[in-house]
Amino acid sequence: MFSIIKLRFLQLRDEYLIIVIMTIIALGFTAVFGMIGTSYKPRILIVDKDQSKHSKMFIDELESNPIFRYESVGYEEAIELVDKGKALSAVVINNGFSDSIDNGGEATIELIKFKDDRYIYTLEYQLFSILNRMIGNIKIAEITADYLVKSKNDVFRDEIVKRAYENIKEYWSYRKPININTEIIDTKKFSNYDSLMHSIIGFSIYFTTYTAVFSIGTILYDKEHNIWQRMLVSPISKSAILGGSMISAYIIGILQLFILIFAGKYLFNIEWGLISGIILIALLYVFAITCLGLFLSGIVKTYAQLSAITPVILTGTAMLGGCMWPLEIVNNKFLLFLANFMPQKWAVEGMEKIAMYGYGFDSAIQSSIVLLVMGLVFFGLGVKMVQYE
Repeated sequence: MFSIIKLRFLQLRDEYLIIVIMTIIALGFTAVFGMIGTSYKPRILIVDKDQSKHSKMFIDELESNPIFRYESVGYEEAIELVDKGKALSAVVINNGFSDSIDNGGEATIELIKFKDDRYIYTLEYQLFSILNRMIGNIKIAEITADYLVKSKNDVFRDEIVKRAYENIKEYWSYRKPININTEIIDTKKFSNYDSLMHSIIGFSIYFTTYTAVFSIGTILYDKEHNIWQRMLVSPISKSAILGGSMISAYIIGILQLFILIFAGKYLFNIEWGLISGIILIALLYVFAITCLGLFLSGIVKTYAQLSAITPVILTGTAMLGGCMWPLEIVNNKFLLFLANFMPQKWAVEGMEKIAMYGYGFDSAIQSSIVLLVMGLVFFGLGVKMVQYE
């Protein structure tokens, strides 16, 4: 087995430049997509059934917030767009909204959503806070107007309410009466989504996949040049030949992934959090992908065929697995279902929980178990399909 491992690394002398280029490209993609990723704003639809002054005031308050992109549409169109995943959610202001505010009742709004994620939680909190603040401002403005009307009979109540409300809004905007200082404990600043961190994780996973698959794919090259046949008749067991090829491909994939992880730390100042959890996920991910490469090598007949199908398969699975973009922005049920069968999804999710959100080692266990099971399945299928003749 050790002779096979040595042979594979000797062959690497002629191909190391490709691995270096792939590593540089991964870092370049990380820098580019990490910088532009912060411009994403989820699309939120607004359905105003009430068509009142209070509903328009509420919509103005929403649109002044820069987190989301708001667009007014009809009710049926809103349901269709949310269902098709073309909008994150829809805010429905039902009939009677204004009357409830005027009569001191409970003003309610309806939220149409496909799933719960961090954007939905942010939206729900924003709706709650804006609605409560607006109702409070309206009540203060009306009380002020009532007092002035009683004091001076020649004043116009509606005009006073409007001016008082605008003054209150101005104080909320520039002279907030309450300042709240918050401190997050034991999360190491990983409580919010970081597009740069997602990019380094996603592209590291993506490009390492190519390295591992093509490294194990060298058995196809050996078959084409009769090297495989000569090894089979040599005094080396079949398991040693396959095991040596697997181990060498695994080591090469691990080295590249670790290089990218440490490059993220020292080039992009990425804080990985609990590094033991990151390493565990990385080890099992490369194992799963190396076994996937063995499986693909058993399906095709030549190295050229492997080179043709690998980019399609690996790019497609990387997209489904969340390497290119966060799965939170995907609303299609079928695509999210397929993502569960992609090794990339579990690697990205596990690493992000630790590095981005400050989770502990326990968060790496689920992803690691799934990757191990996937790897064993691919390994079993690959061993069965690789020809030893």
